[in-house]
Parts: sequence; structure tokens; C-alpha cells
Amino acid sequence: MATTATTTNQDAVLKDWYTDDKIKEQTFGKNPLLALMRKERAQMAGGRRFIQPVEFGHSRGANSNYAKANTNGTTDQYEDFQIQRKTQYQRIQVAHELMFAMDGGRGSFRKALDVFDRGFKGFGEKLGRRLYRTEGGSVGKLANSTVATTTITWEDKASGFQIMKGDKLTFAAADGTGSERASGASVTVVSVDIQGGTAVVDQTLNVAITGIATTDFVFIDGDFGQCVAGLEGWLPAGSDRATRLAASFNGVTRSDAPDYLGGIFVDGTSLGGLDEVFIKLVGDVGMFGGETDYILANPRSLSDFELISNSKVRILQDLTINVRGSTGDVLVGFSGYKVNCGGRVVKVIGDRNCPSNRVYALQLDTWTVYHTGDWINWGGENYTGSRIRPSETSDDAYSVLASYMNVGCSAPGWNGVARIPVSV
Repeated sequence: MATTATTTNQDAVLKDWYTDDKIKEQTFGKNPLLALMRKERAQMAGGRRFIQPVEFGHSRGANSNYAKANTNGTTDQYEDFQIQRKTQYQRIQVAHELMFAMDGGRGSFRKALDVFDRGFKGFGEKLGRRLYRTEGGSVGKLANSTVATTTITWEDKASGFQIMKGDKLTFAAADGTGSERASGASVTVVSVDIQGGTAVVDQTLNVAITGIATTDFVFIDGDFGQCVAGLEGWLPAGSDRATRLAASFNGVTRSDAPDYLGGIFVDGTSLGGLDEVFIKLVGDVGMFGGETDYILANPRSLSDFELISNSKVRILQDLTINVRGSTGDVLVGFSGYKVNCGGRVVKVIGDRNCPSNRVYALQLDTWTVYHTGDWINWGGENYTGSRIRPSETSDDAYSVLASYMNVGCSAPGWNGVARIPVSV
């Protein structure tokens, strides 16, 4: 008796098509930091959390007086950051009827699976965006003149990349601490004007969200206080930097050694331009022992840098960085520059996920994405043997992507962040 082809008995084909390199290709595209940051599974495969030790003081007490050197000597000083895994999920669903309607041979079958390709891209974009943000989960902050409106005005226009039509948004006075407004009541995004720095939602803000204020933080519904600690978490640069360094972060209060534990901060809002910001930031990081190899900034900011024609920052050559997979094949490539600044040759890359009021000087070998399982999992595959399964409640095939991860930094003080004007 003939056997009917199903998503179960044809699963091996899908596994061959979605190799690990294929997944990386889909998720790394246009997400440079996500592609470049090291991924590490073994150290976080089990247990409740990963312990990230950070040294912030060497042995001290050298003295011209032997007795005082003997009594005043100190040992190395460390803090242990307790990094908890955070979860992100993406559900992808395709109607069986659509797959049959597109049945025209192998090529058409792959077109039906393009839906899953786009799911990986969307998931990668979400993870890429969160690598620049805080554990609090906010996508941005309001800069409204009134909340008696259906229009959201962003403090930073780049926040518009964080949302899309159909997303549900919640609001809070703080980034992931305290509680959400109106017990987590939400509004739905109707339209997004990224260049205009606005978004329109389906309800008047102060009618739908009791107590909302014109400077509230904005969240994707479900993300409040539940996200990975990205660059802004490890290297705070907002006006609340001192407050955040004095609060617990992964179990550590960083205010006793804010530079070594919270990164090097430069206020570039009063400097002459991005050339000065680059030089100052890389130089300050170097003073603390860091060896900057990458500068990441929003492409809008870098467009001004491209117009600079002076001797402060010397552009050595164009740059193309390829990220390779386990097979040795090039998965994605990113363009940028090599520049001479702060006494170092540094690679400069634009990343649209980066807030347009931030510039980061990173030593990449100090950063790791720690995860359990594959860094992107096919949800349930280990237990069901299937990546794409038939729905039990509808005539659809679906897959769930999952990531159980967080970000660690072994030397925050070897990395830096500059706050710059949004208009730069």
C-alpha cells in the first residue's frame, strides 16, 4: 500500500534544506552585530544561569616601605555577573491549501517554504535589535507633546525599526522595572513612518492606557522586563547612567567601579562631529586597556562621517567582512571602512539596529552570546523529531523557533559607548 507523504515522513528533506548554515544565512543578513558576536553553547547548556567573572582591580600595595607593602597589599578584585537565560519565540504557520495551490514541482515547493525563510529573517532581526538594547525590553521612548492622540512620536527615529504594523505595544514609566501602565493594556500599530519618527496606533493613547505619560517607555507586548541584556544594558549611556550603575545588574552593583564594570562612556553631544567622537572614544577605551577592533553606529550617523574630509580620522580603505559557516562557505557580508583613529586601525560598520544616538567601540573577543541548545532552536524537534508539523487545531503546517540565550561581557571596561545627538 502506498504511503502518503506528510510533514512527518518527509522531515528529512526539510532538515537537509534547513542546514545550520542556511539558518545563519537567513538570520545574520543585515544584522552585523548578531553575526559578528561569538556564540557559546557549552558553558550555558545546563543549570539555572551562567556566571561571568569580571576583573576590575589588580593586586595593589606596592610601596617603598617594606612594612607598609606587607600590610597594605591587596589581591585581584572580581565581580561575578549572574546571567540568566532569556527566551524569544517565533511561530511560523502556512495553510496546507496554499502549499497544494503552489504545487508545481520542486521549485514551487521551495517557494512555499519561503514563508519559513522569512520567519528566520524576522526572528534574526528581533534578536539583532535586542543586542543593542537593555534587559528591560523597551523598543524606544516617547517624545510626545500630548498623549491625547493616536500618534507615537519617538525620542529616537531609529526606534521605528523596532516595530511593524500589527504589533501590540504596552507602556511603562521605566525600562522594565516597576509595572506596565494599566496592568499591561495594549494598543495595536496601524502604520509606521520610520523616517518621520512616528507611528499610528488603533486607539487614543490616554484612553486605552490609563496613566500614560508623554515620556513613557514603549514595549512589544510580552517583552517587559524579559529580554536579553544587550549593549545598552552592559554599557549604559543614557541620562540615567549613574542610576543604572547604582542598581543591581545581573546581581552586581557597578557604581564602585563604573568604568571597569559599566564600560567607558563619552558624552559626544558637545563634540565637533563623529570624527572627534571616534578619536575620543577609542582613545579613552585604550587608556583602560581595551583594544577596539570595531566601531558600530547607525547608518544615518555614518552618512555624516562619510562627508568628513579632514585629517582627524584617516580613512584607510573600504572594508568588506564575510561571516563564514561551518562548511567554510560565505554566509553574509558587511561593508564598512578601516580608519586610523585613537592610535588604532579600527573597522567601522553601520548597523540599522543601533540607536541613532549611540556609537559603540567594541573589543569583540570580550563579548559572547551564551545559549542552551542551538542558538536558534526548532521548538520541540528534540522530542518530536519534526521541525515542521501539522497543526492540531487548523488545516495548517507550522514551526516554532526558539532561542534561550543572553549576552555576557568578560571586560566591560575594554569597551565604550558615546552618546551623540540624534541629528549627527
